[in-house]
Amino acid sequence: MGPAGTADKRGRIAGCFLRLAWTALLLTVLSCFAAAHADTLLGATGYKMAGDATKMRIVVNFDREPDVKWFLLRGPNRLVIDLPRTRFALDAKDVKPRGLVRAVRYGDQGHGSRLILTGKGPFAVDKLDVLKNDDGSGYRIAIDMSAASEREFDAALANQSLTTGSTVSTEKGERVGTGPISAPGHRFTVVIDPGHGGVDGGAESSAGTVEKDVTLAFAKELRDKLAAVGKYDVYMTRDNDLYLALDERVRIARQHEADLLISIHADTIAVKGLRGATVYTLSDKASDPEAQALADRENLSDQFAGMKIEDDNKEVTDILIDLIRRETHSFSMSFAHTLVGQLSTSVGLINNPQRSAGFRVLKAPDVPSVLVELGYLSNVKDEAQLLNADWRGKAAQSITNAVGLFAAAKAGTATGG
Repeated sequence: MGPAGTADKRGRIAGCFLRLAWTALLLTVLSCFAAAHADTLLGATGYKMAGDATKMRIVVNFDREPDVKWFLLRGPNRLVIDLPRTRFALDAKDVKPRGLVRAVRYGDQGHGSRLILTGKGPFAVDKLDVLKNDDGSGYRIAIDMSAASEREFDAALANQSLTTGSTVSTEKGERVGTGPISAPGHRFTVVIDPGHGGVDGGAESSAGTVEKDVTLAFAKELRDKLAAVGKYDVYMTRDNDLYLALDERVRIARQHEADLLISIHADTIAVKGLRGATVYTLSDKASDPEAQALADRENLSDQFAGMKIEDDNKEVTDILIDLIRRETHSFSMSFAHTLVGQLSTSVGLINNPQRSAGFRVLKAPDVPSVLVELGYLSNVKDEAQLLNADWRGKAAQSITNAVGLFAAAKAGTATGG
């Protein structure tokens, strides 16, 4: 190879080294830029949810204090939390929707980041706090949400600019709540809850009668009689063969702002000769062993769908269950007493027909609630009555009469009568 060829080869080698050097320099600059840029991002380091369809707590951890603004949107019902530009390092399992939250979305918006929680229906933001972690490792947002009615959600939308909600302008098509909302005239509202359903059939007689079918048939009869009065708004937690978790039933009652929840059941018991209707209210301590056993069986319904709610963790229990208000408990007891009196004139009652136990479905803190055990499918005579249209009609009419007396008494209390 001549001198010219050698020089050309050396030039190519030098050019190659030069390109490599420039590439290395560029990568170093980009790396430094990315590191510097990452340092400016807020770090979302963890996300946890606990609760059920009536009440939820969401906790989001950050590496430093976030500047948070939040607001509500409807269509669907959403809580939107605006953040500075954030690097989300969240576990996909932790953000999986559950309970009152139907969907969780988050991401960068260009000028900032956003976390969006979509509810299964209307909800209330009871509290949204930015707190410093006790160990000094960063900060967290703690959000408490609870099921609410559409009216309550709309009122929160109207007033959000006057509270801790965001003042950030939203898309024109999504703006809602431009002024005070006057609550519409609220008619006395009854929610009827046919026990069990879907994969959870409930009790079954030796002849094959299934509790979920009995409760649904009776609930429809009761709904029609209450609706015929013309004074009430009447809803059912289910009107077909649908599985509903116990907390979902409570959520439906709360979202309808129910004045009364009536849960319908027809159990079995080992004592074949025991028969008659029973009315249960909620209490921390069961009135008798039989009531406790029934509550334990009904509270296991959620396990039919692979759900198990643990009550041994006090922190989670506080999230799942509100303390029962004295007024609500008093109203529940009052209706139960009235109902026993009305049923005694038309259907057979068990000895000591007004009882109490810790039923999950009765735990709405602001909805007077009773569980009506129509009879026992383990008793042949009770089973025959439960399948008899005339008997169901008489029992449904007695409950309708009791609702009328209770609604009138409650209206009198509200107006000072």
